[in-house]
Amino acid sequence: MSKEKISFNEAVFGFGSPVALATFRIFVGLFSLLNFLMTAVSFNSWYTEKGLYPAWMAQRWSEGVPRFSPLIYVQDARLMAVIYAVITLSALTTMLGLWSRVSSVVLFVGTLALHHRSPDILSSADTLIRMWCFYVMIAPSGAALSLDRMIAIKKGKATVEPKEVSLWPQRLIQLQLSIVYFTTVWWKWMGSMWRDGTASYYPAQLHEFDRFPVPDFVNSHFMVMLTTYGTLIVELAVAFLAFAKPLRKWVLLGGLLLHGYIEYSMNIPLFGYVITSSYICFYSGEEVTAWARRLSEKYPNLRKVFFRGEALAEEGESSVVQSPA
Repeated sequence: MSKEKISFNEAVFGFGSPVALATFRIFVGLFSLLNFLMTAVSFNSWYTEKGLYPAWMAQRWSEGVPRFSPLIYVQDARLMAVIYAVITLSALTTMLGLWSRVSSVVLFVGTLALHHRSPDILSSADTLIRMWCFYVMIAPSGAALSLDRMIAIKKGKATVEPKEVSLWPQRLIQLQLSIVYFTTVWWKWMGSMWRDGTASYYPAQLHEFDRFPVPDFVNSHFMVMLTTYGTLIVELAVAFLAFAKPLRKWVLLGGLLLHGYIEYSMNIPLFGYVITSSYICFYSGEEVTAWARRLSEKYPNLRKVFFRGEALAEEGESSVVQSPA
């Protein structure tokens, strides 16, 4: 096998630290939990027969296309509430890394079923969350930063340093994000307002989405052109240049600034957080661990948060040393 093929196989199918994937799991569980809690406020409207979206509407929406939609047959509001609570709980246990594999499977399957039950209320954030849940489900995301691992360390069934895992799910997340950004630019460029540099003006006029005040100069002709073409450049850069290690930090920082400004100026729940949560997957687990170690050296109180396994091991060694012979 040639050196190029070996390098490709190692890059795509190689092994490494699971810490980046575990951090991603925490983000996905957290945002799924928040999403379910926000939707629960209008639960009766979206998931019961007396609400705005009874089951027959979901059946018509599919238009004969086979879909995983078991919840269209659940027409008892109390049973639906129990199912919704179980799926919401799975988001919490996924975030905590408790019964990680089972929790992540329940979370993905439950999210998919809920989305096919009431598809008309979905946003881009929902679609991204559903995709991220799938990758968390197939990845060894509970191999680090999880209650499962903490319990295993206390029982002496796991080492302090997490074992290396296959990183191909992390590569899939990177590729998926690249496709999301590239297709976004592709479709935007088909619109005349993106090509003539005026597209960013119009969302700012949708005042029902206003969150925090924006200076008037942002809507000037120059700034509108700058933000329109700047958006396309940043999104295209994240799609391709985030894979280049020398450029990665600056490209992802551009993405954070882009979504941060949108999050500041417009009330679009969770989307910016959900899409940027995947940026962590462009870093190796070793890099994330090194960053956390530097931060814990600067703030010692964080050591038990970031390196709980080491702290547990040290406590165990201390108790052995101090115990009477």
